[in-house]
Amino acid sequence: SLKFDDEMYQNDIFYFCHIHELMTGRIKLLKNDEPISPGVDLPAIGYEYDTPSDYDQGCGTYGLDEFQLPHAECPEQFVCGVDDANTELAAFSSCIDAMDCAMMVSYI
Repeated sequence: SLKFDDEMYQNDIFYFCHIHELMTGRIKLLKNDEPISPGVDLPAIGYEYDTPSDYDQGCGTYGLDEFQLPHAECPEQFVCGVDDANTELAAFSSCIDAMDCAMMVSYI
């Protein structure tokens, strides 16, 4: 249990992840096992989640699509020895290449 000892506070508290939409939630404060603000959701969370591209959805990431290879600021490849006939491995290595490229570009 959590003890919240500010008697003047009448809003909810919440946890929030700006990347994972389903990892955000509201915590209703209780007094004597009753909500202190029943039927009211304050403060408003008010955050619009970004929509990942199809590429990012495939990688489980956000913002990597712009770092897919070839990229002007990155080498031809990071992951070597991938047989394009193995489509799952090729897709996974593409995600790793894009992650490596994103890190490289951010360090330059």
